[in-house]
Order: sequence, then structure tokens, then C-alpha cells
Amino acid sequence: MFDSIMRLSASNANTQTQALANVSINIANMNTVGYKNKRFEYYLTMDNRLVGQEVTDTAQGNRMLTNRPLDICVEGPGYIPVTQPDGMTAYTRDGSFEVNSQGYIVSKRGDMVGDGIKLPADYKSLHIDEDGKVSVKTSKSGLGYDTIGKIKLVNFRNPAALKDIGYNKLVATNESGEPLKDQESQIRQHSLERSNTEIHEEVERVLRLNASIISNYRIIKFSDDLYRQSVNLRQ
Repeated sequence: MFDSIMRLSASNANTQTQALANVSINIANMNTVGYKNKRFEYYLTMDNRLVGQEVTDTAQGNRMLTNRPLDICVEGPGYIPVTQPDGMTAYTRDGSFEVNSQGYIVSKRGDMVGDGIKLPADYKSLHIDEDGKVSVKTSKSGLGYDTIGKIKLVNFRNPAALKDIGYNKLVATNESGEPLKDQESQIRQHSLERSNTEIHEEVERVLRLNASIISNYRIIKFSDDLYRQSVNLRQ
């Protein structure tokens, strides 16, 4: 009996420690553009073991104005496709873009945005519409802007099931489904999406988890003490 109680408490404490590590990751990414909070949801098995699984909260983060022409915020469920150096497509909510040495709009990791949007060397200003159309004004544009490409957004049947591959990028899985053309989202230039992590909620989770972990270890110690006492009594 004592052995099963200690094993159960140790298993539960281990699950809660994993959840605590999950909270630490959320807090560490509070200032990561477009980061989506990860929750650790619990349920009890038939033998009273506490198990959990990571669930991504895809709720919209707050919009942050930057006044930087190459910054965009996606309002809605859409994701920005980027092509990695190995040719594979990944998806991100991080719209803090740059221009590489060849004049293409790229992510901070150097991934190509869209189908390859190249800015003319003599462009004077850049405009990105709500639908993702990218236009520039050059010395030859006259009064208007010239369209040079489009940032096409996609969404997924189950975006919470996208796989995180690091560097603020995601890839599709069987559970997420294949990318679909997004018709709900809008792009806001000169702004970025903040992380949707709420610090006060994470602090509350830390306090609850710490209390639960301590309780489980106290149960282990109490059970061990009782076991030792029962052994001594038999002797």
C-alpha cells in the first residue's frame, strides 16, 4: 500500500514539474513577437494518476505599434508562410521582417517571405495593404505606388496542432491539416503582435504548481515514515 501511494505521488509530482517547466517557457517568451501561450492541461486516469498534455492557446495577442515599414501584425487566425533555406515551408506570426543583401524581404532568420518579394534598389517608401499587397514608390513611380508582390496568409483546420520547430516557426502536421487560403485575417503595417501570455496568470500557475509539488513530496515522506514505523513495530 505504502509503495503504491509513493509511486502515485511521485508520478503526479513529475507531471506537475513538467507543467512548471512549461510555465517557465511561457514567461521566457513574454516579449517574443507573435508567441502563443502553451497550457498544460491535466486529467486523471482510472488509477488516479495525474497526466497532462500541452495545448497551444491561439488567441490573438495585443497589437504593438512600431512605425517600422517592414513590421506587420496579422489580425485574425492567419499565418505567414516563409520559405527556409532548405526549401521547406514554415509558418509564423512574427512579422518583424528585414531586407537581405539581395533586396528580398526575409524573416529575422533569413527565411524568404511569400514567393520572394524583391524591393527595387531605388525604392523610397514601402506600403503593405490589409490584404498583403506590397507596393513601393520609386523615382519612376510618379504619384502612385508600384505593386511588387503579395504576402499571402494561410490558416489551418486545427492550428493548435501545428508543430513548433523553434525560432518562432511552425510546420503543418496531420492533426493541423494542410494550409488553407485565409480569408478572415488582415495585415496591419507598422505594427507587431505581442505574445498572448498574461504574466499574472503565469505567476498564479507557478504558485499553484509549487504548492501541489510540495504536497506530493510531503505525502511521499509521510508514507515513507509510516512504512519505516510499521517495519520497526514488526521487529
